[in-house]
Amino acid sequence: MNLILNIAYQAYAYIIPMVVLLGVLIFIHELGHFLVAKYFHVKVETFSLGFGPKIWKHTRGETTYCLSAIPFGGYVKMFGDEMGGDVDPEMRHRSFLHKPIYQRIAIALAGPLMNLFLAFVIFMLIAVVGEQVVAPQLGDIESGSPAYAV
Repeated sequence: MNLILNIAYQAYAYIIPMVVLLGVLIFIHELGHFLVAKYFHVKVETFSLGFGPKIWKHTRGETTYCLSAIPFGGYVKMFGDEMGGDVDPEMRHRSFLHKPIYQRIAIALAGPLMNLFLAFVIFMLIAVVGEQVVAPQLGDIESGSPAYAV
C-alpha cells in the first residue's frame, strides 16, 4: 500500500507539473509559428498540442485546433508545406512553400524566439518579485580567537 501511495505522490508532485509546464512551453512555441504564419497570410490547417489520437478537436475559420493524447510535442500544419505537393495556382499566395524565403525563415524562427521571449519574461518576473533572504550580519569577535588576534 505504501508503494502505491508513494507512486501516486511522485506523480502528483513531479510528473503532473512536468507535463503541465512542458505543455505550456510547447503551446508558446507552436503559437509563435502560428501567429507569424497568420501574419504572412499562410493558411494554417491544424494547430495541435500533442501527438497521436485526438482527444478534442474544434474548427474555427480555416484552422482545426486539436488536443492530442501524447502531450510531448505539437505541430502547426500549414497549407502547401509538402515538397512536391500540387498547389492550386489560385491558392499559391496562401501556400507556405510559395512564400518568399524571408517569410519562411521568420515562420520557422518564431517558435524558438517565443520560447526565448518566455524565458526573458519569467526571469524578469523573478527579478521583480525577488526572494527574501537573511542579510549577513557581523557579530562580536571572541577575545583570544584567531580572528581577534588579527
